[in-house]
Amino acid sequence: MKTSEETKHGPSVVAETLKSLAGQAKLCHDKIDQLEAAQSINRGEIIAEVGKLLDLCQNLRDAILSEDSTAAWKTKSELTTLVSRLDDAAAKRRRYLELAQFLATGTISHRRERTRQERLALRDAAVSELMEISERATPPELPGPEAENWLGWACGLEDETNDAELQQLKSGFPRLDDFVRQLEIDWWRNGPESAPRAAAKPAPKPASAPAKIESNGSHFGNGNGNGSYKEPAIAPIAEPVIHAAEQEPIQLHTPVMPEPVVQSAPVPAPVPVPVPVQEIAIEEPKIAAPEPDDFPALHVSSDSHEEELPAGSLIPSRNGKISFFSWDQVDQFTSHIERANIERKDARTVRALLAVSQWLEPKDHNPLSHPKCGIRALTGHPAITDFEWISPNDVMQAIAMDDGLPMLTGGADLLRWGLLQPSERNFQGIASIRRFSRDHIKAWFSDIYRIALSDKQIDDIYTLTSGIPLLVSEMHKLIIPQPEDPPTWLGLARWIEIKGLFEKQIPTVAHELKKGTPAVRLTDREISLLNMVVTVSADSEPETIVANLSQNWEKYQHPEYRPFSSRDEVSLAVLLELGLLPKRNVVGVEPSRALLPLKQDDAIRHIVEHL
Repeated sequence: MKTSEETKHGPSVVAETLKSLAGQAKLCHDKIDQLEAAQSINRGEIIAEVGKLLDLCQNLRDAILSEDSTAAWKTKSELTTLVSRLDDAAAKRRRYLELAQFLATGTISHRRERTRQERLALRDAAVSELMEISERATPPELPGPEAENWLGWACGLEDETNDAELQQLKSGFPRLDDFVRQLEIDWWRNGPESAPRAAAKPAPKPASAPAKIESNGSHFGNGNGNGSYKEPAIAPIAEPVIHAAEQEPIQLHTPVMPEPVVQSAPVPAPVPVPVPVQEIAIEEPKIAAPEPDDFPALHVSSDSHEEELPAGSLIPSRNGKISFFSWDQVDQFTSHIERANIERKDARTVRALLAVSQWLEPKDHNPLSHPKCGIRALTGHPAITDFEWISPNDVMQAIAMDDGLPMLTGGADLLRWGLLQPSERNFQGIASIRRFSRDHIKAWFSDIYRIALSDKQIDDIYTLTSGIPLLVSEMHKLIIPQPEDPPTWLGLARWIEIKGLFEKQIPTVAHELKKGTPAVRLTDREISLLNMVVTVSADSEPETIVANLSQNWEKYQHPEYRPFSSRDEVSLAVLLELGLLPKRNVVGVEPSRALLPLKQDDAIRHIVEHL
C-alpha cells in the first residue's frame, strides 16, 4: 500500500469530515438567518442543503465509530475533544502503516539463500506486528524517525548508549525488534519507487496494429451488436434553444422517427455520398470526432422487437472465465472473428470491432485490456505488441489498412463515432463497459487481483460508485496505487482513508467529464441530459421517465434545457453505454426505451452537483 503525501501528512478522515460538517452547518445557519429575516429562499435549495448536513452528520458518526466503536459524546465540545483524540491516534497509526509498507516493499540481499529467506520471514512477522498494532483504537507512539530512515536508525542503536530505545523496542515491538537485531543494514534493499501513473497515449497512426479491448454489448437493432444511425456524422453545431411548446413530444410506443436538426446558424456540412472504404480513409479525418449537441436520429431496424437478455449474460463468471461486459457481446465478437477468418474483407457486414469505456488506465489494468479478462483474452483475437487507444481521426485508415478484422479500443469519442456510422454501411460492432454489479466489483478486486476485501468493503465500493466504471476506476487507483504490486488486504484505518480520498475525487471526475480528454469528455447536450435525468428521477418510473423528459419537461421549470426528443437518442446511448446512467438489459429498442430512473443514492447525483 503506497501512502501518498496527502495521506502521510494531512488530517485524518474524522477531522476532515468534522470540518466539512462545520462548514455545512454554518451554511444552513446562514439560510435560517435569512428565513428569520423573512427573505425569499428556494424551498428545494434549503431542503437540499439540510440533506447534505444530515449526510455529513451520518458520515462523521460512521467515521468515528469505525475508529472507536465505544465512542460516545453529547455536546459539541465533547465531540471536538473526541475528534482531537482520534486525529492524534490516526497520526500515530499512519506511522505504523508507512513503516509496514516500507518494510513490505523492500527485500534482503545475501550470498546465502537460506539466510535471506530467514530474514525475509522475520521481516514478514514484523510487518504483521505493525499492522496489528495499527488497528488498536489508541496505538502507542512508534519510536524513531520517518519510515525511510527508520531501519538505519534502528540498526544503529547500541547497548548502554541507547538502552531506553532498545528496551522500548523489545517490550513494545518484540517481532520488529527480533528482525532488526538479526539484520545487517548492508543487506537491506529498498523497494522500487512508485512509478507515476501513465497517461493514456495519443492514438497511433495506423501503421501499427490497433488496441486491446473489452466491453458490454451495445444493442440498438436486431441484437447483432451494430450500433448505427441513418445519417453519418455532421459538423459541430451550436445547441439551439427550443421551448417546450415548440417541441414535438417523443412517441414511446412506436419506432423513433428522424426529425430535422435545428441550427442556430448555417454551418457547412459534408454531403453523405456512398464511397468505397478506401476513399473514406482519406476523407474521414476532415470530419472525424464531431461533438455536436444534436445528432441524427438513431436508426432501429423496422423488424426489431424488444428482447430481454437472459440473466446469465450479466454474471461475471462463465466456464472458468471472467468478463466485465455481457457474455452475449463476447459471443457476438467471437462469432464475428470466426466468420472473418473465412470471409473476404469486401463481403463482411462488420468491418471492425469497437470496444469502448471511460476506464482506459492504468494500461493493461482495466476491464478492456486486462491480459486475463480483456476482450482479446476472451475472444482469442490476435494480440498486438504495441497497445494504444485509438481516436476517430485514425479509425477509418486502420480499417482500410488491416486485412483482418481490426479490434479497436477507445473512449467516449470512439463510441460516439461508432454510433454515428450509417446503418447500411455496417462498419462496426460495438461493445462497451457498462455499470458493474456488486458481483462484478467482487470479481475484479478479489478474483482478478486477489485482494481479501471483506463483504462490508465490497458493499462500500458499490455504494460509493454505483458500479459506474469511471468511478470504479478511481477506487481501483486508490486501492492499488502500484498496479504491479496490489495489496493482499486493507486494514480498517487504510480503508477509511481510501473512502475519504475517493469522495474528494468526485469534483475532479466531474471536471474530466466536462473539460477532460476526448476519451472521457461529454458533449454539452450529454451533460444536460445527465442533469435532466437527475431532475425527473424522483417522480419517475421506467414507464414514465421519457415522457417526463419530453412532453412533461416544462413542469420541472428548467427552461435552460430543451425537452428530450428523438435526435437525443445518440447522446442518451453514449451515457447508457458508458455506464453513467442505468439501463434495462434489453435489445432491439431505442435507448430511451431502456433508460431507468436513478435511485436516490445513485453516485451520478454527486457528480452532477459539480457539473
